[in-house]
Amino acid sequence: MNYKKIALVGMMGSGKSTISAALSKKLNYPCYEMDEIFVEQEKISIKDFFSKFNETQFREKETKILEQITKKDCFILSSGGGVVVVDKNRSLLFRDDILSIYLSIKPKSVLNRLKGDTTRPLLNVSNPLEEIEKIISTREKFYNMANLKIEVDNKTIKQIVEEILDYANWN
Repeated sequence: MNYKKIALVGMMGSGKSTISAALSKKLNYPCYEMDEIFVEQEKISIKDFFSKFNETQFREKETKILEQITKKDCFILSSGGGVVVVDKNRSLLFRDDILSIYLSIKPKSVLNRLKGDTTRPLLNVSNPLEEIEKIISTREKFYNMANLKIEVDNKTIKQIVEEILDYANWN
């Protein structure tokens, strides 16, 4: 099937933004980064939003963004890492007309990739590795609803993009 709608899901730090940008370039599809759109629309960083409001309010805004994007005819979406925790978001993402791709990553790799990144509110805890493991364990059943699961540890951007293109018969 020649998909015109592609959504990447997975943990923060799994490479959704990077892979969606590379896919966008390869397929010449418009690319949407949910976190960037959130900041643009709300005029506040996600970290600051979390300190002023709460996760529920963040997820509500995220759903509105997802609704806007999934109505488009053609897109590559880099979703927020936690977008899958909301029922409505899963029904928007995991549809027949959208190729959903789970970029799976090991907790230690997430920690290494995000080391020193203070913009991730869910990791501002005393034991970030434990928090990452907890987050993955609660979200993984939702991430696994995707059409395709790609293990991203020790793979290049090119290898991951090729896997996606092969799966969708674009090669």
